[in-house]
Amino acid sequence: MTVQIGDELNLALTTVGFTEKVSLLAMHLSEIEEEAGNILDLLTALRAHTYRGDAAAGEEALAELTIALEHLGHHLGEALPDLQKQLTIEPE
Repeated sequence: MTVQIGDELNLALTTVGFTEKVSLLAMHLSEIEEEAGNILDLLTALRAHTYRGDAAAGEEALAELTIALEHLGHHLGEALPDLQKQLTIEPE
């Protein structure tokens, strides 16, 4: 996480009134943002490789996508409960 993104997310969370675990939430949101971009890139790569018939490269992209999704899932699992609590949103 770069300092600037973390600072911007800290500011965003405090601006909307968050008072608990702001730095930790900002870190998780930054990781989510980074991983979301990575996932989009990997999906594009997967489609490109398989379009060209390169099964090995497609499988490698899919493996990397799986790891990125696991990483995203971890940060979602950490951030969602606090976001829901501070926004008074019931989990679905």
